[in-house]
Amino acid sequence: MSGSGNSGYESRRVSMNPDPREALGRILPELRRGSVVLLPADTIYGLSCRWDSQRGRDRIQALKGPGRLSMFVALVSSREMVFQYAESPGAEGLRILDEQWPGPVTVVLRARPQAAPEFCLSSDGTVAFRWPRSPFLQELVRDLGVPLVSTSANRTGEGHATTASGAWDLFGAGIDLYVDGGTLAGPASTLLDLTGDHPHLLRLGGALPGGELPGPPPNGATRK
Repeated sequence: MSGSGNSGYESRRVSMNPDPREALGRILPELRRGSVVLLPADTIYGLSCRWDSQRGRDRIQALKGPGRLSMFVALVSSREMVFQYAESPGAEGLRILDEQWPGPVTVVLRARPQAAPEFCLSSDGTVAFRWPRSPFLQELVRDLGVPLVSTSANRTGEGHATTASGAWDLFGAGIDLYVDGGTLAGPASTLLDLTGDHPHLLRLGGALPGGELPGPPPNGATRK
């Protein structure tokens, strides 16, 4: 157990009840200074920082533990924000975005030259983006003005925390702020690669109803 008592947790806890927007006044200053924050995403809790904070990303990497890839999802507040940093996919990819966003679907896109911080890019120059369904997260990212890192609240190879207090048991004072959104035990987001001529399904998870998702790549490859 990484925590050191309930009093430490309560001093870092922010409740989303009764009005989630009231929490923004405490969360935004932390994110602006590069802090690491536990946030309720569409289906599970995630560890987050502003995406252009290399120190924040390094702290999240250390919290996740060895063996975790350094590439994380970037949460955005609109499609317009995505395309500030990424190239548009083809017609099939755009159709999927029309049908599935906002929602628990993460897409891998080719980064625009010089648009994203170098440490945000994978080795092949791509970034994974998600436009969350949560109005709270949309408003948070919009007010922050830059995408928000998100990765599941767990240590590498272990199950993810389903409550904010459960995340405290895992990470304790390693996280600066715990945003308590109740119990979240859904699947991870569906992950799609939209960089090629045809979309590839890399991981099946949560998705909105309506529209067919592409099948997996022929070799069965996956991407974490």
